[in-house]
Amino acid sequence: MNQSPHYLLFYLGVTAALLVACGGEDDEGGALPATTVTQANTQSQVVERIERSVGRVHATTAPTVAAETAGRVVEVLVDAGDAVEAGQVLARLDGQAQRAAVEAARGEVMRLQALSANQKRQVDRLATLVDGELVSTDQFEQAQAQAKALASQLQSAQARLSDAQRNLDHIQIIAPVSGEIEVRHVSEGDFIDTGQPAFGLVSSKALQVVLPVSQRLMSDIAVGQSVYLKPMGIDQRPITATITEVRPVVGERSRAVEAIVSLDNPGGWRAGSSMVGEIVLQRYEAVVVPATAVVKRPAGDVVYVIDSAQSTVREQIVQTGVREGDWVEIANGLTADTAVVLDGAGFLTDGARIELASTDGGVQP
Repeated sequence: MNQSPHYLLFYLGVTAALLVACGGEDDEGGALPATTVTQANTQSQVVERIERSVGRVHATTAPTVAAETAGRVVEVLVDAGDAVEAGQVLARLDGQAQRAAVEAARGEVMRLQALSANQKRQVDRLATLVDGELVSTDQFEQAQAQAKALASQLQSAQARLSDAQRNLDHIQIIAPVSGEIEVRHVSEGDFIDTGQPAFGLVSSKALQVVLPVSQRLMSDIAVGQSVYLKPMGIDQRPITATITEVRPVVGERSRAVEAIVSLDNPGGWRAGSSMVGEIVLQRYEAVVVPATAVVKRPAGDVVYVIDSAQSTVREQIVQTGVREGDWVEIANGLTADTAVVLDGAGFLTDGARIELASTDGGVQP
């Protein structure tokens, strides 16, 4: 009966595994050939226990830009989604009422200035006459009182002119900070009153990243812990920041903790976007090995330790910890600088014979 090459390879592999499991001897009682493996040494390095979370970016500055004077909108220069700079004009009002108010207030100031100047000259003239007793003291005091009244009226008129000029200066709605227009409330032709919202502005300079964390980690989260942050879906190097606030959140359906990270925008981050955060819960020195050196056996996770003669291995049960990338922490069972099998560990049993592959692809003598 014809057999496929794949079937024959599978059969030979199973047979070899059974022979190894039965004591590592062939049918005639001799030792099986040594398994060719590669070697790696355990190392001691700093390990970080990390909690991953997906949060959102919030702007710490999000002012509502309101009209500071009333008028009809004649021009809208920005729309939602536009980036703006501090001091940039966002919209203009007609300003007709404000210009009229300025002219009226200026005319009143000029009238009172003339009256006040004339009355001052009158007081000065009467002062010389009262010294010579040519006019009565009462007449002189009445002139002084009238001069003071005109000065007070002039001061009030100047205040009204200043207020009218301020209103005229605010017929342009100006961005108070740099950021992005989140919402536009007005259109050309609208009449807007003083204090009425015109634009919603979000500043992207100062941000907060809010990372939700399970309540079970409440005792592990603390202000000052390091966090690696990266925008979701963007391939870029994470930045390192620190937790600035821990905020318990209790809801009807869930209990959680929010880790708050306040920071200046590193560039290109936008309020409302999703952010991947890796919170460093713990940092410590530990023994690590390449992940391929750890294999599953009925007894648990094991690593094959190479003997001093580099000819056989010893099966060592280990307790693993943090796994990251291509390495794994050995929490218990091994010390640093221990020679272990790397490639080929999955084909070994306790006491199996080995040969170390050389760096050029051959076998070490």
